[in-house]
Amino acid sequence: MVAAIALLALQPRTGPDLEVLSLVMLAPAIGAAVAWPLIRGREPWATRPVSSPVLARSIVLALAVVAAYFVVISVACGSAPTVPAQVGGVPVVLFVLLQALGALTEEIGFRGVLLHGLQSWLPRPLAAVVTGVLFGLWHVQYYALPPLQLAAFMVGTTALTLTMAYVMTGSFWQRMASCTLIHLGANLALAFVGDDAVPMTTFAAAIVVGGLVAALLAYVRRP
Repeated sequence: MVAAIALLALQPRTGPDLEVLSLVMLAPAIGAAVAWPLIRGREPWATRPVSSPVLARSIVLALAVVAAYFVVISVACGSAPTVPAQVGGVPVVLFVLLQALGALTEEIGFRGVLLHGLQSWLPRPLAAVVTGVLFGLWHVQYYALPPLQLAAFMVGTTALTLTMAYVMTGSFWQRMASCTLIHLGANLALAFVGDDAVPMTTFAAAIVVGGLVAALLAYVRRP
């Protein structure tokens, strides 16, 4: 929380445009680093890596989830995705890279350390739900939304975490690769589809459909 407050204060002085990267997205990774001495012996980065083919299947599954996000939001908005030359005054390539950085640092804190820690005491689905709710509450900028839109956002963050919990696999960084891809995909779908802000009800629907796609593909691939 201290890191988040400091980064919020730093943003208008030195940070990029909020549309490009909100510096507060870096806070969960800072918090994870601070918490490291408290979880020694249960470090999430001590999990075993998986083989390249297994990781590739996880990445492909994550890409399918992202594709579902784009499809649902495009259909709901009646607009195909468009990639502008610039976003927030920076080249779109830099925008995507900064969004990826922000997604990674949030994933390190929430799906990397917090979810892993909760799974020591809770079943994976319940740990994912708790993490998803906390991740939603972390986004204080959405508290001003109408109740229905705020509730939809919370449903979306919970479904997002449940999806990640079952798509990710392997070592800490292997899991972060899949989670960051899904997180980045959700952000880019919101940024690149439609000219107006996407309603949180549409966001939630897209995230839920993405989770269903992941579950269906995982079921089909079962031996």
